[in-house]
Amino acid sequence: MDKALLLHVVTQLDDLGSGKQAFASESAVNQFNALLKQAKTLYDNRPDIDSIAPLEGSHVYHDVFFDAAKRLRKSLELRSLGTLADTIELPPDASSGDAADLQEFKESVALGHRKSALLLAGALAEALLIVRHPDVSERGPGLRQLVKEASDKGLFGSDTLRQLETLIDYRDLIHARAARRNRIVLNEVRIEQAVMALKHLCADLQNINLKFT
Repeated sequence: MDKALLLHVVTQLDDLGSGKQAFASESAVNQFNALLKQAKTLYDNRPDIDSIAPLEGSHVYHDVFFDAAKRLRKSLELRSLGTLADTIELPPDASSGDAADLQEFKESVALGHRKSALLLAGALAEALLIVRHPDVSERGPGLRQLVKEASDKGLFGSDTLRQLETLIDYRDLIHARAARRNRIVLNEVRIEQAVMALKHLCADLQNINLKFT
């Protein structure tokens, strides 16, 4: 179950209505507990979700049930990383292909598709840097070389360069052996780093005079 479907199903729980019985049905309680377990798996670094306890016992008051369901729904609706990614604005010289990649990146972040998000982040950073680079070869210098040159030429501040360096290893996720060698764990922290790296880069590249030459 992905994050979008999880939110939809939890919303259905919240929309069932209290009914006339004093207690929630056993099926409803079991369903909530299963969805809560799934939420804690998908959002592995969210204290607001981790702090929600499973419902116990065969007699759970409706008010208790719907309070728990509402809290879970509200937490899932936050989608903080997706919201942060939505604030990324491409530089003025970005191509339509870059715009499409950024939209796919935002969707991958929001839906929790971690490997796709990290791969897209590296690809998009490389594409944006190549626009400002004099190299006209078909293959291009690659992200590692671009970041090194940017550092040598002092194009970006140290904070942006640190963020870009994290994306270099994420590009290797496409290669199974390199991914294992680098020991990159696909979690929310890495996604946040990728989002911030693109946010820093795009903010700096709003200055169209910022070029490698």
